[in-house]
Amino acid sequence: MLSYINYQLTSYTEHDLHSPFVYNFYMELIKNKNPFDDFEQLNSIRKELSLNETVLSINDFGAGSKTWSTNQRKIKQITKKGIAQKKQAEFLYKLINKFKPKSIIELGTSIGLTTMYLSLPLKKSTVYTIEGCREILAFAKQLFEKNAIKNIKSYQGHFNELFPNILSDIDVLDLLYVDGNHSYEATINYFNLALTKKNTQSIFIFDDINWSTEMQKAWKEIYSNSEVTLSLDCFYFGIVFFRKEQLEKEHFSLKF
Repeated sequence: MLSYINYQLTSYTEHDLHSPFVYNFYMELIKNKNPFDDFEQLNSIRKELSLNETVLSINDFGAGSKTWSTNQRKIKQITKKGIAQKKQAEFLYKLINKFKPKSIIELGTSIGLTTMYLSLPLKKSTVYTIEGCREILAFAKQLFEKNAIKNIKSYQGHFNELFPNILSDIDVLDLLYVDGNHSYEATINYFNLALTKKNTQSIFIFDDINWSTEMQKAWKEIYSNSEVTLSLDCFYFGIVFFRKEQLEKEHFSLKF
């Protein structure tokens, strides 16, 4: 709560931003409320999932959950509390649409809706998504097939094993979205692995950076890394860039 209060008091809006890149980023991706054509379909799917009574048995290989004490969860519960909510998911869509990353890796597929927000803006991209739980990935794959999504490659297993394998198969990691295993050690490990395949246009996004003191520590270490030239703290998630156009290292908290 204290972190959130501090964020609200110190985060910037468009009136505080003097960096042209960050100002345009804020206006186009956060402030802009104009919907894309795909949003109607995605909102319809979200509504359908929010009413789905199907129960899944969840095997969590990460830092666990603060929301549920049992591994039996309904799809509608996961939709409401276990995945990127509408505003954040639409932000991810707009970010993909703006920067056009061709290779996207998502750590944490869950029921697959967020993965669809990552895949739909750019049909020529490839989204590699990893999920630890076999049962939940099976549901996600059915969702992809039902909606005829062709540019998603899904993998079931541990991030530590599969992530390096995927990285070895691609030339450049254009975009990384981490939404799983919210522990300090794991998050830093994923960041360091991803660095081996980044270029100056790569974008890394880390979800739940204020989920715990461990995640706050990991996020601070990530944006302080010497290879990061620009970092954006949106409280719920953090974004880092490696832009060579950025002559001085900068860090902003943006009101989301």
